[in-house]
Amino acid sequence: MPTATAAPSAPVPPAAAVAPACPPAAVAPAALPLGGSVPLDAPPPGVPAPFAAPPPAALSQFDLVHDRTGTASLKWDFAAERGRPASALPLWVADMDHRTAPAVTSALLWRVRHGIFGYTEPDAAYHAALTGWFARRYGWAVDPAWNVITPGVVPALALAVRALTGPGDAVVIEEPVYYPFRQVVEDNGRSVVSVPLTRDADGVYRRDPAALEDALARTGARLLLLCNPHNPVGRVWSREELDELAEVTGRHGVVVVSDEIHADLALPGRRTTPFASLGGEVAARTITCTSPSKAFNLAGLQVANILIPDAGLRARFRAELNALGYSQPNALGLTACRAAYESGDAWLDELRGHIAEAREHVVARLTRIPGIEATPTEGTYLLWLDCRGLLERSGLEPRELDEFILRRAGLWLDDGAIFGAGGEGFTRINVACARAVLDEALDRLAAAVGALPARRSRRAEAAAA
Repeated sequence: MPTATAAPSAPVPPAAAVAPACPPAAVAPAALPLGGSVPLDAPPPGVPAPFAAPPPAALSQFDLVHDRTGTASLKWDFAAERGRPASALPLWVADMDHRTAPAVTSALLWRVRHGIFGYTEPDAAYHAALTGWFARRYGWAVDPAWNVITPGVVPALALAVRALTGPGDAVVIEEPVYYPFRQVVEDNGRSVVSVPLTRDADGVYRRDPAALEDALARTGARLLLLCNPHNPVGRVWSREELDELAEVTGRHGVVVVSDEIHADLALPGRRTTPFASLGGEVAARTITCTSPSKAFNLAGLQVANILIPDAGLRARFRAELNALGYSQPNALGLTACRAAYESGDAWLDELRGHIAEAREHVVARLTRIPGIEATPTEGTYLLWLDCRGLLERSGLEPRELDEFILRRAGLWLDDGAIFGAGGEGFTRINVACARAVLDEALDRLAAAVGALPARRSRRAEAAAA
């Protein structure tokens, strides 16, 4: 299998190191390539050479630069297929450039050495790992009987929409929100009811209970897709906020499908409150979608645990899953999930600290990039960047923002417009990467923004001539 060894194509800041196939303790910083698909010696016009910093005395495992090219990585190997230049630094899709927890790797190696990968079911040890994780991390008592395993959270969202609504029925989402929320509703012939989040004077996103109440009364919607923590705005909803949501949805008999895939990534000092943990009445009308895939970088192993306490809801959901012909889950996915939930606590807490530091680093760097600021973030490794000031000072239109970031800054991010109402003028960046990579991205962005006023001024002069 491919290892994280260097390709001889381009220089990288000396602060970075490329991880070999041996434990990270043996790694020393080296001037090695950042990745074959991102030639740092050929940045976009006007972008300076990569930032070079003295090698740190001790390198965190999360600051190793792993070469993911040639691994069929959606993030790193498919720029051309998605209409992006190969030189664009990819910080878009929500997977990490960090290796998973060593306990997970060890468990997978043990399982692979067995060499037989027949049909597999979750066993008692898997159930114990699952229930232990939620008890330990969230104080939530989960019954293994609630669990329905699916290949992922997005398929589970679609299954819930199909199982609990009919064609044309209204489904509520809170935008801007992870764009598959809208897609799974519309692709299944249901009607999206968007209730936009609001922002207070400090840039913090809030729910508008009055607007939600009005939408439920006006449309008769009986299903709401909740993002908890919220992607892309980074809110870890407080218990008080969730209690308020439970009260409004309860009065209207609404089932809540809570996407809690980022729950484990609340930043240090915060803890996600599972919506179903609010009490028996709330749990009876909640489908909780969980997975280790974001926190432990296991998306490719395709295992999600969908927790449905109510037997009736669970039967309807399972019937829809059965109709697809899906039965036994991925054997290696089960192995990885069990290992993560049994032995991944310390590694995850270190990762959360790394993400918090990355966020603070971005905030500090953005003070020197006029017109762009990060919204306050409480969880996830995704930062929601407000670029409306940049648009105003430069004359760029919102529809031009993504092309500017891609073509002039050489960054492949997620355009805010795809997240729905309230997303125009924003962009989403993934900071789950080595500090050297993050600094390269910020250097590119700073150079592009710095060149923007002069470039547009010359264009205007040329047009006038």
